[in-house]
Amino acid sequence: MWRLLDRGLSAADRIFLAAANGLLLAMLAINLANILSRLVLDRGIIWVFPWTGVLFVWMIFLGFYCIYRRGQDVAVDVFVRRLPGRGRALVRVLVDLLALALLATVLAQAPTLIPRQVGVIDLVGIQRYWLSVPLFVSCFLIACQFLLDLREAVLALADPERAAREAQAASDGTTPEPREARP
Repeated sequence: MWRLLDRGLSAADRIFLAAANGLLLAMLAINLANILSRLVLDRGIIWVFPWTGVLFVWMIFLGFYCIYRRGQDVAVDVFVRRLPGRGRALVRVLVDLLALALLATVLAQAPTLIPRQVGVIDLVGIQRYWLSVPLFVSCFLIACQFLLDLREAVLALADPERAAREAQAASDGTTPEPREARP
């Protein structure tokens, strides 16, 4: 079950990364078209700015998951790295539980927030709630990733040798494997 979840999260990561890159490319293309239109025709394309905003929001929310999944997020772990293996595993468990509680809170608000985001976005023609859908999807996927991380932390906490190996790798300064490469 855990490997299947990890494979699903890896597939979502690849899809979200491709989508985020596609959205960036679309933003560049429509803004280039707008610049050229202003240069050549002395007339701008009125819908470019609102669509750029929508595409940017979607790109950020989709990329949000990819950044976390790949371990490219900012982590301040100066003190945690100095802890012994079991202490580090315990901190991981606590952090994972806190993050899961936070994500559960965000996701619990989705059914309330989405219906409140009414109205069509001017010059775009879509309902406002479509701006937040990628956020909630990314939060759900990150919560699933935290579940996998929590499982690993609990296994490390239960197995002192595993915890010691992880602590040794961290203290050696070796770069941790990206989350999708972990067994």
